[in-house]
Amino acid sequence: MEPESLQPYNTPEHRPFTLGEGTGAALLIHGFPGTPAEVRPLAQALSERGWKVRAPLLPGFGTDIPNLNLRRRKDWIGAAAEEWLKLQAQGESNLLVGYSMGAAVALHVAKLQPPDKLALISPFWRAPSWIPWLVPLARRFTPNLRLFNKADFNDERLRQMFATIIPEANLEDPEVQAFIRERFILPLAAMEEVLRMGRNGFRIANRIRSTTLIIQGAHDPLVRAADTKHLARRMKIPQENYIELDASHDLLAPDSPQLEQVKRLLIQFAGAPQEQGLPLEMAAMAESQLAAEDQA
Repeated sequence: MEPESLQPYNTPEHRPFTLGEGTGAALLIHGFPGTPAEVRPLAQALSERGWKVRAPLLPGFGTDIPNLNLRRRKDWIGAAAEEWLKLQAQGESNLLVGYSMGAAVALHVAKLQPPDKLALISPFWRAPSWIPWLVPLARRFTPNLRLFNKADFNDERLRQMFATIIPEANLEDPEVQAFIRERFILPLAAMEEVLRMGRNGFRIANRIRSTTLIIQGAHDPLVRAADTKHLARRMKIPQENYIELDASHDLLAPDSPQLEQVKRLLIQFAGAPQEQGLPLEMAAMAESQLAAEDQA
């Protein structure tokens, strides 16, 4: 296959999907630069317990990734809000879930159209301190960053990633390698939009009154636990609804040891449609976490 014919995210798992026919309606929003494939394990778990689940593909992602430089935060928020409005009308109970950048989108949607319950997983709102000043500085010199300009195509994690993004690519082919180095870019304009959306999500978070769960990786270098605790305090989330796991950022990766735990926590938080009450496992985990912090 010629490199020019390679199209990232062109396999079925990256497309929007709807699962389940239950009485509850749930919208799951993927992260950056992800696709609905990220949230499918959560969607499957919820659909088996009475939820109709929708996972949209945000504009500029998936097969639309070549146009990411043309997309803005209003496009992502608007697309998610439109999906959410349609889904809300279909269920007696509703649940809004956002992962990473998708959590920033979810905060904006929740402000516009409040859900019964809101779940934020690795919620991005503030980047590590060097990124916000580096991005606008870099834009003075180049509109894009070439993400794989110095990539080692023998690296197993890199190979696994491309097996998901473009499974038909022959990474042994020098022409394919050159194509990836040249064409796989990160538009800095889009990165600035993500940063602005995150900051604004934090600003409006204290206006959201939905019952909220936050799941955070304790060792996440991208979405830091200290920043997420700051968000939780701003939202006045009860301590038992902030869960910190022994994990990094990729809580939803297929090989994540914490994926089953995240699924279980989300299912318990969501409950059966219209079901209320605090999940016992969540309360026990929170109590154990607080005790550990007291001993530290």
